[in-house]
Amino acid sequence: MKNLKITILVMLMFCAQNFKSQNILSPENVFHLYFNSFVNFDDDSLKELNSYVINFLGKDNTHKMNLEDAYNQKVDNLTQVFLSNLSADVSSKCKTEAHDYFDVLMNNFRSGTYKVKTIKSVTNPELKDQEITEVTYEISFKVPSNLASLNMGDIKKIGGGEMKKHLIEAANQLKRADKTVTAEQKFNLYQVKNGSDTYYWNGGPQELLWKATEFYFRNLN
Repeated sequence: MKNLKITILVMLMFCAQNFKSQNILSPENVFHLYFNSFVNFDDDSLKELNSYVINFLGKDNTHKMNLEDAYNQKVDNLTQVFLSNLSADVSSKCKTEAHDYFDVLMNNFRSGTYKVKTIKSVTNPELKDQEITEVTYEISFKVPSNLASLNMGDIKKIGGGEMKKHLIEAANQLKRADKTVTAEQKFNLYQVKNGSDTYYWNGGPQELLWKATEFYFRNLN
């Protein structure tokens, strides 16, 4: 019986140590989870990020959202804004084509990739006695060399048939995106010390999405 108790104790200690080691991530791995979550709209990455953050920030600081729903809401919002600029008749006739166009456009966005260039510790400009981890990365998107465009000043004059044709053509051009555009961007990870371990996080990951969105849409014009 004594030997059995010792064996169980050793197993529990091993499991606890193994669990701890699984939750200690490098800055690059943490950035990977942020990018996959907030640029690629990947729910599995967000779950993994939350399971990491909860260890040192608690449940209240996890990200409570469904990214697939957020993606669909983004497509719906872009579609509605676009349709609001059309006459009621044209809007009703090309609603499906408009939604399909923005779905392809956002799918190209969520397929963006990155390559980490440098990771270094720098002084926190707000708290001089603390360091933050600065991740410099190259972000890449596929875009068409030439994307069909409309003069927004004349958009209300376009008939339903012409608008449908334009949206279908533009969606097909996005599907055949043949040019890669890249930009160098930075993202900061704040450090939380726990004994000899260091955890990394960012309380405003939307910045990652905003920078990527601005660059992507600027290169569609």
